Amino acid sequence: MVLCLILWIAWITYRILKMIDYVSAIEWTFLQVTIPPESEETPKSMEIMYEVLGGIHKSPDLVEQYFDGYLEAWYSCEMQFLPGKAKYIMVVPTAHRQFFEGAIYGQYPKANIREVEDYTLRYNWRDLRKKYELWGSEVDLAGDQIYPIKTFPEFESMLAEEDKYIDPHAGMVDSLTSINPGEEFWFQLLIRPENAKDMVAFSEKGQTEVARIAGQAPDEPDTFFDRLKKAGKSFPGELLQAATQGPIEIMEEKKQQQLRFFNPVDEAKMKGILLKSSQSVFHAKIRIIHIAPIGQMKKPNIGRAFGVFKQYNTFHLNSLRPEPTTKTNGPNYLLRDKRRYWREKRVLLNFQWRDFWGRGSGQWFSAEELATLYHFPVKYLRAPSVERAKAGLQSPPDNLPYA
Repeated sequence: MVLCLILWIAWITYRILKMIDYVSAIEWTFLQVTIPPESEETPKSMEIMYEVLGGIHKSPDLVEQYFDGYLEAWYSCEMQFLPGKAKYIMVVPTAHRQFFEGAIYGQYPKANIREVEDYTLRYNWRDLRKKYELWGSEVDLAGDQIYPIKTFPEFESMLAEEDKYIDPHAGMVDSLTSINPGEEFWFQLLIRPENAKDMVAFSEKGQTEVARIAGQAPDEPDTFFDRLKKAGKSFPGELLQAATQGPIEIMEEKKQQQLRFFNPVDEAKMKGILLKSSQSVFHAKIRIIHIAPIGQMKKPNIGRAFGVFKQYNTFHLNSLRPEPTTKTNGPNYLLRDKRRYWREKRVLLNFQWRDFWGRGSGQWFSAEELATLYHFPVKYLRAPSVERAKAGLQSPPDNLPYA
């Protein structure tokens, strides 16, 4: 028994070390994407692009999974907010760079893509609390992952005569770029495409939840103890009935169909679940970080760092919240200062490493939800802080001579 336990621990350790080696060998390319202001694309283009980028997924075979430390590919969609400036950056595996550029140009033909350096490396964790202060947190879903957040089709003003779509990024950009020199906000959305089998299982979970809300889910069979409890309650009455009225005729209970009327909340829940579970879904992880020079961290900035996510909340469906075990202002007791420092260091390094290598890590988001949380600037986004392409890239003429 002890030998089996030792072998099992050795095996788990070996797999973890192989995964670390695999992740450490991944090369990343940083692509800054700018869109000209006259671009007509909407977040729907981004939704389609996420579905196309699902093509980087490859399920591991047994050797890759148990011996090579293989992990399914992921990528990062990021925004860097500086005083009066916002940049859209995609961090992609270098091996898939050409595929990503093709997917971007496929939906945004006028996009300008250029390779840049990793903007986060200007901050070393050893300088934390010496040269700069940091607040950060991961962001997760407050409710069951089968329920959706508010998505971009709902950001529409029916009273507006023109430009009915209200870009949720407008408030985010204006809020997080209105900062002092030396301050920064970072937003990170890690996305890992999943295999069709897991997507089907997620869809079936959604159908089961809809059936439960509709009252059509089959009743779970009674356990042995449930039947024993019912028999104990009914035995005295059945015994008395047999003594006074004669033998008891055993009849099968017939389930009666009950007409059920749904309130608007139930209908909204079922509609939201069906919409999310019918789309392509991905595992995703969200991080937000605020950095300020030492002694200049302001509490209102921490509030606005997470306040930008509240516009996506629908409390009868789902909402976003700071993940309790990662937010750096979370521990309030027992070695509070040391625990907060450890969290600050961890959230910074995880952001810089684009850490998403644990199997089962992240939460389920649909392509529509991802496109709501992160999409390239649309023409409705009037914020002057967004870096725009001066001119879109055009296709060459058909009669262009070539050798």
